[in-house]
Amino acid sequence: MKRLIKRLTRDAPAAAAVAALLASYPLLLLAGLLPSPWLFAVLAVASYAGELYADRVARPLLGLLSQLHLGVTVRFLMREFAALLLAGRTLGVESPEFAALAAGLFLLHGARAAYTGLAVFTNKRRSLPVVTRNIDLSALKIPDAPPARLATGHVTTFLYLDALPVAGAVLSALVLTPVYGILGAVAGLALAAAGVLYLLPHARRNARLGDKQRVLKAVEKQVQAYRPEVIMYFSGSSDSAYQVNMWLSTLERLDKRVVVVMRERGLVNQLARTKLPVLCFPGAVDLMNFDLSHVKVALFAANVGKNIHMLRTPGIKHVFIGHGDSDKEASFNPFTKVYDEVWVAGRAGRDRYARAQVGVRDEDIVEVGRPQLAEIATGSPDGQVRTILYAPTWEGWTDDLFHSSLADMGPALIKRLLEHDPGVRILYKPHPLTGTRDPRARQAHEKIAALLAAANRDLAASGALGGDASAAARLPALDARIAELGRGPAGGDDAQRARDSGRPHAALDAEYEAALEQWRQAYWAAEGPRAHRVITGPRPHLYDCFNQADLLISDISSVVADFIASGKPYVVTNAAGLPDDRFRDKYPTSSAAYLLGKDLAELDDILREMEKDGGDSMAAERRTLKTYLLGPDEPDAMTRFNAAVNALAAATPAVRREPSPEDAESLAAEAIAEGTPAEAPDDDV
Repeated sequence: MKRLIKRLTRDAPAAAAVAALLASYPLLLLAGLLPSPWLFAVLAVASYAGELYADRVARPLLGLLSQLHLGVTVRFLMREFAALLLAGRTLGVESPEFAALAAGLFLLHGARAAYTGLAVFTNKRRSLPVVTRNIDLSALKIPDAPPARLATGHVTTFLYLDALPVAGAVLSALVLTPVYGILGAVAGLALAAAGVLYLLPHARRNARLGDKQRVLKAVEKQVQAYRPEVIMYFSGSSDSAYQVNMWLSTLERLDKRVVVVMRERGLVNQLARTKLPVLCFPGAVDLMNFDLSHVKVALFAANVGKNIHMLRTPGIKHVFIGHGDSDKEASFNPFTKVYDEVWVAGRAGRDRYARAQVGVRDEDIVEVGRPQLAEIATGSPDGQVRTILYAPTWEGWTDDLFHSSLADMGPALIKRLLEHDPGVRILYKPHPLTGTRDPRARQAHEKIAALLAAANRDLAASGALGGDASAAARLPALDARIAELGRGPAGGDDAQRARDSGRPHAALDAEYEAALEQWRQAYWAAEGPRAHRVITGPRPHLYDCFNQADLLISDISSVVADFIASGKPYVVTNAAGLPDDRFRDKYPTSSAAYLLGKDLAELDDILREMEKDGGDSMAAERRTLKTYLLGPDEPDAMTRFNAAVNALAAATPAVRREPSPEDAESLAAEAIAEGTPAEAPDDDV
């Protein structure tokens, strides 16, 4: 009850919608008792409309009502009971028409049960034990999915069919002619029967997909024909998909054949478009029994609990590559010592593990660079005004690490930047996980967004924005097309998309890249070169923001390490208030940075330094630090990363791997607890 009250007070419009919906039921009962057909008609329309509206704006509250045994089925039954009461009071409960109306409503719920059973049966058969992308599944003969609204919205869609007998009962009560109630019941039953008959062939066609071993063997056969030598293994929440997405283009350029292995169904649809084969095993047992005997190297982008299901596989060299190189604690997690090798960008990563003394041996560390950074441009952009990128990290899992400057410094920093003369353009790109743990971070984010929106309104009022209206008009269509192409073949459910993604789509790959480039150009042109930006989605990419910026302000994170590749000046926040020398010693990525304390006292001097002709005073330090953090420019990072994969694969003999009896026993126990939430991802960006 406390939880319900908290929900009601937090979201007033949603609470009002639910309150009005609940109030309609006793009023319907009263209208039926009086009886008052006109009042009942008005209340019934309001009740149906309230149900539809609440389903749109107040789903969490409706979920809480279900816990109080006031779920959607009970609510519809209450309305139907009130309609029967109205019919009984006006037509008489002894009349055969009343009995027919009651029987019709009863049978309608029976038909709904049959329909729901068929939909659940079909959906379960189509929920394959392995979700795939870019793998030929033609042998499985997967049929098209039934329309999503009919297959997954069966609960509420079917319930609304009772509007026909309810309306018939009201009309019969108004004119005292019972035939309308019977006609309404017959019409509702006819539509219900049509729905059941529609789903029957879908259930029949999908029945064969229920053979789990047949599905796994068909997928295994295709993977064996591909003979993958490298696995990119990933598990995590949907918010963490960026951690694997950042590696896809690099993996596509390797000499060795790569397959992406994931663990959560929801993550597959968050995966960026890729040409690589993708396997998603929700079940640990299915993964362990799948034949990956050709694989020699497994790469891991994050430290999460489900990594154990791959780490326990013998004969594979396991490598932690992470999802960013920084001085944060996540970049020297003690768990990392379980891997055969740890790959870091440059000498700084090696030294970081040596200082931390977490059990990672120096001989197991390989410096491979950061291949993704090739798209970062060096030198400042040619803009009308200086552009400052504020990219704070998120608040982290604990309060004592001073991960983020956002809550304590963010709004004040943005205010100061907006007041600076000459004016600057601000790009604000928070971490994807911002506000997930600390509400203060979410509130600070909202304040910054409001400040920048107000500043843009002032610029627009003065005519200083100069945006391209035609570019702005193109963005929605480009967004939609990129989303469609990014998901791969459009339409259907996971099974249908898996089937369709196994067919060649080379033309779509080219169109996707072209659409991304068109979107980039349109996005930056849309509001003009002086518009401030709040960037929270996957586009524009962080590196696109780097290329637009003259100066970065950020926290200790891999954002700083990546930005150093640009050679441009950067500011690191010292939210903990450590002395400068101690801060730089603790966080080597800040050794070529301008430091900014919590009171922002250094900000004006930093901005004046940026305005000097001939460059700033830290340029030489940044060049030295770039080599230390990211490795040498020659050979380039892609060459070094590819060579590291080739060398490790060559040193790993291919063996046939079967789960041991001990593995099988422990996996059986794990399968029982398969639905438990995964550990929090190890986020260092």
